[in-house]
Amino acid sequence: MNDKTSKRKLKIHVISNTHWDREWVYPFQETRLLLVDFMDNLLDMLNRDKEFHSFLFDSQTIALEDYLDLRPEREEEIEKHVKSGRLIVGPWYTLPEEYIVNGESLVRNLVVGHALAEKWGRVSKLGYTPFSYGQTSQMPQIYQGFDIDTIIFYRGINTPKSEYVMEGPDGSRVLGCRFGALSRFSYYFYVYRMVRYGMSRDEWWYDWDRGALPFRICTENPAAPFYAPHYYILQPEARGWDEKVLPKQVKKLIDDESQHFSTSHIACMQGFDSSCPDPRERDLINACRPILENMGHEITQGSLSEFMKEMAGEVQDPFEVYGESRDPGATGKWTHLFGDVISSRPRIKRRNALTETAIQCWAEPFSVLGWLTGGEYMRSALDLAWKYLLQNHPHDTICGAGIDQMEKDMMYRFDQASISAQGVKRREMEAIQKRINNDDVDIHESVIT
Repeated sequence: MNDKTSKRKLKIHVISNTHWDREWVYPFQETRLLLVDFMDNLLDMLNRDKEFHSFLFDSQTIALEDYLDLRPEREEEIEKHVKSGRLIVGPWYTLPEEYIVNGESLVRNLVVGHALAEKWGRVSKLGYTPFSYGQTSQMPQIYQGFDIDTIIFYRGINTPKSEYVMEGPDGSRVLGCRFGALSRFSYYFYVYRMVRYGMSRDEWWYDWDRGALPFRICTENPAAPFYAPHYYILQPEARGWDEKVLPKQVKKLIDDESQHFSTSHIACMQGFDSSCPDPRERDLINACRPILENMGHEITQGSLSEFMKEMAGEVQDPFEVYGESRDPGATGKWTHLFGDVISSRPRIKRRNALTETAIQCWAEPFSVLGWLTGGEYMRSALDLAWKYLLQNHPHDTICGAGIDQMEKDMMYRFDQASISAQGVKRREMEAIQKRINNDDVDIHESVIT
C-alpha cells in the first residue's frame, strides 16, 4: 500500500451479483434448469433475510422471463423485490456483443429490456455492460436516449484510473467506471472464495475432500454430445468457512484495488459466472468490518448505482474517452477482447445479418407504409420476430462461443424471426396493393408496383 492510499479513508462497496450466460457450457434448456435452482434460492433468501441489501442480476431481463416460463407462480415475488430495488434488473433484454449486432439491434435490446423490467416495477438506469468485448463509440448517445448517464465495463478500456467520462460522436457524455485489478470478480476472489473454498483465483478444480457432496453422472465425459463433465455441489450448506485468511486477503484487496480508484470509493463485486447468492454474504462483510476499521476504512453491502452516485460526488477531472473502446491494454485481469469471435461459426453471423435486414429493412418499413395507407400495423408479429432475434444476441451466443447445440438452437430462432418478418412484409405488400386503383389496367396485363 502506498503512502497516498494509507492516508485516505476508503469505502468498500460490496455488490452482490451474478453473471448469467443463457447458453454456453450447457444448452439453453439445461442452463434454464440451473436457473430455476438459482432463482428459487435467491427469492427464498430475499424473502427470509430482510437485511440483505440487494442483488444485481447482471443488467439483463431475459433470465427472469426464462425462469417464469417454469415458475409462473413466483412472479408476484419477483415484482415485490424488483419494485423495492432489492432485485435489480435491466436495462438490457439480453447481454449483446456490441460489435457483431448492428446499432438498431442494440437500441431494440434496450427497448425490450426496459419494457420487461418496467412491467415488474422498476428498471435499472445503470449502463452496466461488462459483457461486451469493448464498447462502440455510440454507446453514450444510445444510453442518453434511455436516460442512462453512466457506463461501467472493463474490457477495452485502459484509462489511468477507474473513473472517466466517455463522450460519443454527437457530444453525449456519460460518467464511467472501469473495474480494478480483478475486474468484476474482485471481492469474490480476494475474500469470498478463500473463506468459503480455500481456493485462489487460479484454482479451477474441485477436490473431493472439500466436501459439500460433489456430484456428476459417471457416463458424462468430454466426448459427450452436449458438454464436458462439471461437478454439482449437492450440499452447499456444508461448504467451508475459514476466517483466519481474512486479514491477509482484505489487506491484499485494499493494496491492489486502491491503486485503480482515485476517489475513496471502491466497487468490489461479489459474484462470478453463474454464481449463486450465499446466505452468509452479510456474515462475511461483518467479519471484514473490524479488520477494515482497524486500517481506517469502512465496508458496506450496497448497489452499483449507490457506488456510482457517491463516486460522482467526489471524482475530480476524470480522464476523457472518445471514440470506440477497444483498447487492448492489460489494465486489470481478464480483459481479453476476443477479436477472433467475429469469424467463429460464420453461419450464424451471416444468418444474423440476413435476419436483421429482414426485420429492419423490409418488414418494419412496409408495416409503416401499410399502416399509413389504412392497413394494420402488425406490432405483435414484429415484436415476436424481434424477440427471437434478440434471443440470439447474448454475447456467447452471437459470438459462437459455446457448444454445438447452441448453434442448432440459434438456427431455429433465426428461422422463426425470418419467417415472421417475411410473412409481415407479404401481408403489408398485399394491403398496399389492394389500395392502388388499377381500374385502367386490362385484365390480361401485368402490373409491377
